Amino acid sequence: MHATLARDESSQTFNIWVYGDERLVRGSGLFVGETGVAANHHFLTPIDGSSFHFIQGNYRLDVFAKVLGDSKPRKLFSQRLEIDRDAAGAPTDAHAGLYFDWGPDSGSYMSHVDKRDPTPDPEDLLKLLSLPTREN
Repeated sequence: MHATLARDESSQTFNIWVYGDERLVRGSGLFVGETGVAANHHFLTPIDGSSFHFIQGNYRLDVFAKVLGDSKPRKLFSQRLEIDRDAAGAPTDAHAGLYFDWGPDSGSYMSHVDKRDPTPDPEDLLKLLSLPTREN
């Protein structure tokens, strides 16, 4: 799976797909039976040096999947999204993520920023306690 996000003349492909609820798994394939599959999906930018900066505005999100046996990916989903001024700058923080939650009353997805404290490095903790580390 992959996603594209477009605003005006700019477009970015998010080609890294991970899914899961508690433990994220890098997506390489997914069997979907008759009852479907429920999971949180996360799409990340490629690790090729390109960068995509969110700015305030209206976007179109398209989600694609390559179905076994098909020659081209199929568009599964298309949604218009709006990013407000406050949410636009947050993804530059390495510990923040931009999320969209469904607003049933407005009938649209609403953006919000979720910031997590960084996970402490065990080596730093050992140094603070003056205990030997792998370096010593």
